[in-house]
Amino acid sequence: MTAVGTVVLPVAGRSTRFPGLRPKWLLTAPTGELMLEKSLATIPDWRGHRVVVGALAEHLDGQGGFDALRRAFGETVEVVRIETPTRGPAETVARILEAARVDGPVFVKDCDSWFEPLEEVFCDCVCFGDLRRLGDVRNVAAKSFLHLDGNGILLGIIEKNVTSNFVSVGGYGFHDARIFLESYARLLAGGHEGEPFVSHVILDAMRGGAVFKGVETKAYVDVGTLEAWNLYRRDHGLFVVDVDGVVFRNAGQYGSPNWDDPDVPLPANVEVLRRIIAKGGQIVFMTARPERYRAKTEAAFRELGLTWHAAVFGLNHATRTIVNDFAGSNPFPSAVAVNLARNDDRLGDFVRPDER
Repeated sequence: MTAVGTVVLPVAGRSTRFPGLRPKWLLTAPTGELMLEKSLATIPDWRGHRVVVGALAEHLDGQGGFDALRRAFGETVEVVRIETPTRGPAETVARILEAARVDGPVFVKDCDSWFEPLEEVFCDCVCFGDLRRLGDVRNVAAKSFLHLDGNGILLGIIEKNVTSNFVSVGGYGFHDARIFLESYARLLAGGHEGEPFVSHVILDAMRGGAVFKGVETKAYVDVGTLEAWNLYRRDHGLFVVDVDGVVFRNAGQYGSPNWDDPDVPLPANVEVLRRIIAKGGQIVFMTARPERYRAKTEAAFRELGLTWHAAVFGLNHATRTIVNDFAGSNPFPSAVAVNLARNDDRLGDFVRPDER
C-alpha cells in the first residue's frame, strides 16, 4: 500500500536553459498540460497526497505562475513563495519543507521529467533508469549516475559524469522530511561549496547511516533543455493527412476506382503514420469523401492499425492552406507542408518521425 506523504515540486530555478521563454515549469505541453502537471503525474495517485510547489515570487506574480497553478490544480496544491533565488535545488527543497512545515514521508520531483516508477517512492530512494533499456537519452553527460549493489542498495551518486548505466531521472524519496533537513544542515555546516543538489543531501544522509535504494522506472521523458523540449513537442506534433492518394490509392466519386470500391492502402505511407502515432503524434484525416463514407473509411483505418484525433469529411477538392501563429514557445516554422504526388508511397522521404 502506498504511504500517504508529501510531494514536493521545487521550481525556483531561473530556467536559463530556456532563453526567451516563460519559466519552464509554466510551458504548455502539446497535450495541453503545464510541464509541471506532466511531472506530477509521475505519481498516479498524487491527489491522495499533500502536494507543495515552491516557486520564485517573481514567477508567481510577474509571470502569471500563481494563476496558472490555480487554473491547473485548483486548491489541491499548496504554494510556497520563495522571495529570493536559492543557491540550488537542495536549498529550494529545504525552504519548502520549512515554510510548509512538512513532516513524514516526502517525494521530491523535478519538474522537467516524468516517468513511471516500478515501486513505492515514499521511502529512502532515488529513482533511476537503466540506459540499456531507456532508448534515446539527451544530454547524458549532464546527468547524475547511481552506483548500486547487487540488492539495489545505493552505494553512491556521481554528478555530471557517466560512471554507470543507472541514470537519475529526477525523483528522490525520504521516509521522513527530517532526514533531508538534518542532512542539509550538516552539509552547510561542513562548508559545502558550489550549487547544492539533492544528491549531495542524500550522500550526507548515507554517511550518517541512512540506507537508500534505487527504484527503477520506465517510460522516462526528459525535457530539461530547450532542445529536448522541442524534440518532445515535435514528436507530439499535429499531422493533417489527406486520405485519397496518401493513405489509400486515389479513388473518387465517379469513374473507377470510386469510393464504393474496397480501399487499397499505400503500405509505406501507412507505416510512417503508425510510427508518428507511436511517438505521440496526433493525426487529423481530411478528405473530400462525403459524410456517408465515414463508417467505411474509418473501418479501413482501423484495419490498418491507425488511430486518429479527428476525421473531417466533405472538404472542398481544392488547394488546402494551413495558417498557424508562431512564437518562442512554438517557434518558426510552426506549420509546414508536404506536397506528395498522388499515390506516391514515399511519405517517409519527407516525414521522418524517428530522426533526431
